[in-house]
Amino acid sequence: MIGLNITFLFLNQVVFFMFNQRGQAFSVFELMIAAIVAVAILFVLLPILSNINNQGGVQAAKDAISNGLASVKGGGPITTQSFDLGKDDLLTSKMFADKGFDQHSIVFDVDNSLAGSSTQYVVETTEVYSFVRYTGSTGVTVVARIICEQTGDSLDETLGDTGLDTTLYDGTGGEALCGNSTDDTSEVYQPCCIVILKRAS
Repeated sequence: MIGLNITFLFLNQVVFFMFNQRGQAFSVFELMIAAIVAVAILFVLLPILSNINNQGGVQAAKDAISNGLASVKGGGPITTQSFDLGKDDLLTSKMFADKGFDQHSIVFDVDNSLAGSSTQYVVETTEVYSFVRYTGSTGVTVVARIICEQTGDSLDETLGDTGLDTTLYDGTGGEALCGNSTDDTSEVYQPCCIVILKRAS
């Protein structure tokens, strides 16, 4: 919006100065230079405005997932409202620290029924955080199925009972979620939540 206001003000000045004090028109050359400068400014502003719109999509996804996480922080499942993802939109577990979640306590995943789940989504859980990136060429509308339990072990049991079919989780159990593993020295993060992107119905 700021970029559009600046462009409008610039174009307004071009029109204002097209005529001198006696009402005589500027030379064609000067007018052409002003038009070239205006077009150059537009080319600079278009990517910036596009990036602002893209951030709006990520913000809507963050808001929907944040509300869902807050609702089931004590345990249980919930499906969020639908939201849009655009090319290269990235959601990470770090985004929800302001809701009282450690970045280790949220795991992202993608339901295999989602079109392009194996080719258009990059999903990874590292020792530091979890993330999902949408790499499709066109936007997509999805929902997030969120399931939270107090520990990673109890979440693993719940996921085994649900028979999920996702990119990272095959529903057989034995997953080391949120620091829970056979290694007793690892730190355990609570609560433990999985955020599964699914097709919006």
